Amino acid sequence: MLLRRWSQLVAAHERGSALVAVLGVMVVGLILTTVIASTVVRAFGFSTSTRASVESQAAADAGVAAARAGLYAPGNCAAQTTPGRYSSTGSLAYIASVFFDSGSGWQTGCPTAATIRVKILSTGTAQSFAVAGATAGNNRTVEAIFNYTTPGPQPSGSAVDLFSGGTVEANSAFTLSGTTGLLTHNGNLDCNKNNAVINGNIVVNGNLTFGRSCTVNGNATVSGAASLGSGSVSGNLTASAVSPNPPGSRVGGVYTQTTSMPAPPPWADVQYSPNDWVDSRGVAFQVRTAPTADLSCTLSSGNLGGTTSPGRAVIINMLGCPGGPLVGNNTSITLTSDVAIFAQQFNFGSASSLTFGTSGSAVFRLWFITPDYSTNQLPTCNRSKPSPGAQGDFTMANGFVASTNGSGTGGVRAMLYTPCALLGNNGFTWSGQIYAGQYSSLKNNPTFTADPIGIAGYDLATGTQTTVPTNPQPGAPVSNRNIEGG
Repeated sequence: MLLRRWSQLVAAHERGSALVAVLGVMVVGLILTTVIASTVVRAFGFSTSTRASVESQAAADAGVAAARAGLYAPGNCAAQTTPGRYSSTGSLAYIASVFFDSGSGWQTGCPTAATIRVKILSTGTAQSFAVAGATAGNNRTVEAIFNYTTPGPQPSGSAVDLFSGGTVEANSAFTLSGTTGLLTHNGNLDCNKNNAVINGNIVVNGNLTFGRSCTVNGNATVSGAASLGSGSVSGNLTASAVSPNPPGSRVGGVYTQTTSMPAPPPWADVQYSPNDWVDSRGVAFQVRTAPTADLSCTLSSGNLGGTTSPGRAVIINMLGCPGGPLVGNNTSITLTSDVAIFAQQFNFGSASSLTFGTSGSAVFRLWFITPDYSTNQLPTCNRSKPSPGAQGDFTMANGFVASTNGSGTGGVRAMLYTPCALLGNNGFTWSGQIYAGQYSSLKNNPTFTADPIGIAGYDLATGTQTTVPTNPQPGAPVSNRNIEGG
């Protein structure tokens, strides 16, 4: 009896110990199961989030591509259900909005003729959303910025480009712009007038000589010697030598002596290529030729512009006019559109008070072009050719005006291109750009305001020909990035 009772007590005790062990194993199993389940859920969430991220990124990129392609097709942007907004609800779901910048900041909508950059903001949505709370990849937003290229002449080059050098004797109304406002490629820049002022930066691949108290209100970079006389440079001066030495107060900034300068760009050999000339919409310039029944070799007072439709830009081909276009004193020409005049020379030196303007607040562009028929990247003025092919300089008499009005509205923006010389010895008023091949003279207090215009089919900053687009379109990409939080 006693042994049996003892055995029962021992067995009961062992059964309690086993239960504790079993419960411990169960707890551990539950913990492991929870950990494994949590890991599986997180892994599944990560996997679906990765898939969603790939899908939404592909959709956002597709939106950028669709909007960019649409901007190549005339009228496509405005033809969308919501103008300037491209969308898709297919396997690649996106909403892509177009913005444009015309120089005053980003605006929503389709680009205009004045647009310089476009931005596409595209948000893509995944086809299959992530699960387990991993929503970060469901949407992606891409921002892509492009330059915007319009057909027609594009601004390029310096405000005043005197390839072989020249003389500039102006008052304080001679205003340049840009890092290189005035450039000589292979020639000196001279000034021999008291109180002459050049407002802007100059680069002279030659010598800079001030015979009197000339002033450059900007920086001067000179490959040769800078003889300042009683003149001055308000900014920095870089030259191989300077007189007086040291320049002291003649230089407002820092004088750096160097004999090393970047090579200037080559001369642009501009031909007569009417097919290059289209307006900002891609519409070809009308071509009018003189001397014909349609047009004589005389520029008379009155309107000058396209005749086939109101405001259509026009090329006036006067290459067949001996001695170039004829003008008389007190001639006032009103442009009714953009006008490009091609002639072997422009002899305006005997015509006092010759003015080019517009009516009202309209501003049109005006080109005076003497072609360079050579292709040697050097200015070639063919003076010895028989008439009417003999080329000559662009000359002006007193009272010559080709400029915008002081208020900024109305008037013309003028571009001169000649492989010969510009001889403006009697003062003139000009808004625009000058590109002359031979040693030129800008004297007697000319008024000049920089406003680069360029020439169709050429980049004057590099001296090379360019491809002319047939319609407005996105150009080179500026940036492409994902927007955080999109």
